[in-house]
Amino acid sequence: MKLMTTIAIAAMSLLLNATAYAELTASQRESILAEAQADYDTGTSMLKTDPAEAVLAFRSSAERFQLLANDGISNGALFYDLGNAWYQAGDLGRAIASYLRAQRLMPDDPRLEANLNWTRSLVRPQIATDDHEALVRRLAFWHDGWSLRTRLTLFATAWLVLWAALLIRVLRRYPGWNYVSGAGAAVAVLIGGSILMDVAVTNTRTTGVLVGEDIVVRKGNAESFQPQFEEPMHQGVEFKVLEERPDWLHIEFNNGSSGWIPASDAEIVKASRSPTLHT
Repeated sequence: MKLMTTIAIAAMSLLLNATAYAELTASQRESILAEAQADYDTGTSMLKTDPAEAVLAFRSSAERFQLLANDGISNGALFYDLGNAWYQAGDLGRAIASYLRAQRLMPDDPRLEANLNWTRSLVRPQIATDDHEALVRRLAFWHDGWSLRTRLTLFATAWLVLWAALLIRVLRRYPGWNYVSGAGAAVAVLIGGSILMDVAVTNTRTTGVLVGEDIVVRKGNAESFQPQFEEPMHQGVEFKVLEERPDWLHIEFNNGSSGWIPASDAEIVKASRSPTLHT
C-alpha cells in the first residue's frame, strides 16, 4: 500500500509539471476533481487504522484540488475542499490560505467559518491584535461580529424605515417621525460605512499566510539582515503585505510588528475572478 501511494504521489507530481503551462480541458478537470475526492475519501477511511497513509492520501487529494485552482478555477466550494484536504494533511498554513480564499467567495458559510476558526486556534504562536485596533473593533462590534449578509439586511431595513418615516412625516406632521427617520439614517450610515469598508479592504489590501516552518523574520530583504524577533515564526500565521520585492515580502502581523520574509515561505491571498467549477 505504501509503495502504491508513493507511486501515485510521484505520478501526480509529473502531472502537475506537465500541465503547469497548459490549460486543462473540461474532461481533465472533471477527472482530477473525481480523483481528488476519491483520495480524500480514502484518507478519511484510513484515519483510525493507518494515520500515516491517511496523511499521504490527504496530501494527494490537496495536490489534485490545487491543480484545479492553479488552472484558474475560482470557486468557493473548491477552495473549501482544498482547505479541508490541507488541514487533514497537517499543513495549517495552506489550509488557512485556502479557507481565506473560499471566504471571499462565500463569506457567510457556517461550515467554512467553523473550520477556519478551528484551524486558526491550532496555530502557534498566537499573535494578538494590538490594543488600539482591538479597541476600535470592540467599539465597532457590528463590523467584525456581524456577517456581510446580516449587515446588508440591516442596511436595507434601515433605508426603508428612513424613507417611510420621511414620507409619513410629509403626510402627517408628527414630531415622533423625526426621531424614527433620524434613527434610520444613523443605522444606515453606520452599516453602509461598514459594508463599503469591507468592499474597499477586499479590493485593495493584500494579505497572506506563512506556509513554511521556522521562518526567520528579518529587518531587511536579504539573509544578511539581522532577525527581527528572537524566535522564528511557523506556518499558519497571517499577515498584511506592506511591500513586495523580488523574492522577499515586507509584512505586518496583527500586533503591528513587521519585518521581511522570503516570498517562498508564504502564500498571498488575493480575490480573483476566474472560470468556476461546481464541486
